[in-house]
Amino acid sequence: ALKHALVERGVSHLAIPNDIQKEPLEADIEPMVGRIPDFRISNTLLIERAVSLLKESERPLIIAGWGARDQRDNLMKLSEKIKAPIITTFRAKGVVSEGHEFSLGVLGDVGTPMARKYVNDADLLLVLGSSFSEKTNIPRKRTVQVDIDPMNLGRGFPVELAILGDCGVVIEELLEKVKKRENQQILDAVRTEKERWHAQLEKEADSMETPLRAPFIFKMLRETIDPDAIIAIDVGDNGFWFGRNFLMEGQTLLMSGYLATMGFGLPAAIAAKLASPDRQVVCVTGDGGFAQVMGDFLTAVKNDLDVIVTILNNRELAMISMEQRIEGYPRFATELENPDFSLYAISCGGVGFRVEHPEELKDALEKAMGAKKPAIVDIETDPRRF
Repeated sequence: ALKHALVERGVSHLAIPNDIQKEPLEADIEPMVGRIPDFRISNTLLIERAVSLLKESERPLIIAGWGARDQRDNLMKLSEKIKAPIITTFRAKGVVSEGHEFSLGVLGDVGTPMARKYVNDADLLLVLGSSFSEKTNIPRKRTVQVDIDPMNLGRGFPVELAILGDCGVVIEELLEKVKKRENQQILDAVRTEKERWHAQLEKEADSMETPLRAPFIFKMLRETIDPDAIIAIDVGDNGFWFGRNFLMEGQTLLMSGYLATMGFGLPAAIAAKLASPDRQVVCVTGDGGFAQVMGDFLTAVKNDLDVIVTILNNRELAMISMEQRIEGYPRFATELENPDFSLYAISCGGVGFRVEHPEELKDALEKAMGAKKPAIVDIETDPRRF
């Protein structure tokens, strides 16, 4: 059971009968050595081959996935040393600060055009802790892939070099062995691309329309949220806009692994607050996702968990509506009739704020974050994407 949990990263259940639990035990605990492989030991030959490939490349690019989530500092050091831009998968958004000079944001449908451009232009991809979902759309390039799970190596397409191991260990070894590069040209080019993209985001967020536009909502959230907050996002259009328009500087992101579990946001936020009571926790959800688990808000109230729930309320399952339109189907069963979620929050014993106009949003967010009790900010949101 322990091996399944640790090696296959699955769920294990150990059932010990009550009478057995009460029995005294005098025995030595057997070590794990010899039973579970130690991924902290890297393959020197493979590391040397990776160093050689990096040396040969002219335009290397680092792709960081969830498996590299604890390697923020070393990822940035490696990027700076070999002058390689960094992009992340959506799940790993924020693993590297999106304000870092070499950070190009997220790759994929919810990502940035500059991330796509640099992936297409790269002559070597260094992939750390990512298995790639079907939506990541990685082009076939010379690729060095590092992963702790052998089933993830070369899963979507063959790679030039597959390294089975812990990302942290491999990154440290690469940092030690690669030669420092000087390439002001790439830094200037990345800076120009980022300035262009951030100007586009600011232009989108400048809308004072009613109902509120999602880019404006996430601009206000960026301006009010704590720099070390934990953000739990739900599945739906709210996730699309978050991935594209929210720039993470030091926050931690929680999300459903393959964007398939509506209702993930609030339970994840509750769990995060229990695990990290001293950090601000914000849930970003839609009306459809929140409605599926809204009873859990009572759990937050009962346990005095001051999570802030921001609901992008477009009265629609907008992502499903979009998929129906793409396939040429009429819109069916995606329109929602919602209660006033702010009044629901108050009736549960929390605090609630209703936002119908752009000038109301920042004040509502600040009050919710300062309430120190479970809060809902119900935001009337435009269902249109563009």
